[in-house]
This record gives sequence, C-alpha cells and structure tokens, in this order.
Amino acid sequence: MTSAVGARAGVLAAALVCAACGGKVPQTRYYQLVAAPHTQAAGGTRVLVLDTLSTDAAYDDERIVYRTTPFRLDYYQYQRWSSTPGVMVSNYLEQAFEASGKFRAVVREMTPEAPVVLSGRVIAIEEVDRSRTEWLGRIVIELVLTDARTGEAIWAEQLEETEPLHQQSPEGLAAALSVAMSRITTHTVPIVADLSERQASAHAELPNRYPIDIRTEPRARSADR
Repeated sequence: MTSAVGARAGVLAAALVCAACGGKVPQTRYYQLVAAPHTQAAGGTRVLVLDTLSTDAAYDDERIVYRTTPFRLDYYQYQRWSSTPGVMVSNYLEQAFEASGKFRAVVREMTPEAPVVLSGRVIAIEEVDRSRTEWLGRIVIELVLTDARTGEAIWAEQLEETEPLHQQSPEGLAAALSVAMSRITTHTVPIVADLSERQASAHAELPNRYPIDIRTEPRARSADR
C-alpha cells in the first residue's frame, strides 16, 4: 500500500512539474483502414464465415509500427490503429467481401449455412521509410480457407502488398494500406467465392456428414487471442 501511494505521489509530482514547465502530453490519435463503399448488389448464394485474424507478436499492438532499416522496428507512441491489426484487417475483409456482391452474407459466427470459413493472420503491417522523401505502406497477411464441416484446409496463400505514401503521416499510411488491401481483396474474393460454391456442392452430395462441433476446433477460438 505504501509503495502504491508513493508511486501515485511520484506521478502527481511529475505531472505538476510538467504543468509548471508548460509541458503538454500529445493527444493520442487513432486511424483505421477503409474499404471501398458497396458497389455491387448482393448476388451470391453462399454465406461466408470470417474468423478474426491473429497477428504476429511484433505487430499485435494498437501502436503503429514504422521502420527506418530492415533490422529494426519502432512504434509511434501517440498515433495508433483503431483496434489491433488482426481485428482491423478482419473488419476490412468483412466490408470488402460484402461489397463484392459474391456472397449472400458474410458473418462472424459459425452457421450451418456456410460451406467454408476464412481465417488467417497478419504477418506485418507497417510504414517503411526508405529515405527522407520515400515512404511505403507494407502489409503481409496469410489467408486460409477451410471446409466448415471438416476443418480441412482447402486453400492458403500469403499475400504481400506495398503502396507509396503521398505524405509521411499516419493518415497517409492508413490511406496507402487501404489501397494495398483493396488489391489483396480483388485477388482473393473470386478464389474464395469459387471454392465456396465447390464446397457447397460437395456438401450437397454428402448430406449425412454433419458439421463439426466448433467448440472443439482451434480455429474457432480466435476471439481469445
């Protein structure tokens, strides 16, 4: 108890010193990726389950990562993502797959209607400063499509995209990475839609194969990550 009181007193004293010196803590600002608005009417017949992506440890933080060399990464302390990268990229994918018109619905919970589940991980999401005048947004993700009944992987791919920043700022980075993600979804949506149709047809031919119990499947526990 004494140590806690002492710690609080120390923090208060430091704050008073900063205030006396005219110091001001920078305001924390938050940024997010934005998918293109809906452009296609829903015409697909399949439901897609989208599992929240996991994130590699170095990037599993709301603080935005930047690099000035290949060997070191740093964090902006007061410029942050609106959520952790795995959640943020998953939200982008949900919006983009819905906007494609290739699916009847994109949901985040298991349902017997869905033939496949899309999951994966964010391997890297960062600003890369190549020089004082050249900056890139870089994102690397791995996507995995599994059969909703068996949990068997039917497709997996690692995708990497970079996009120049028009200005060296967190907002410029968010805009660049949104463009990079649009290329990733343009590539992956037709693949996932086609495989979804194929798996639905396969399930129709084997009606006695019941869906797996998602409570026992490792991929269904992504919300605990």
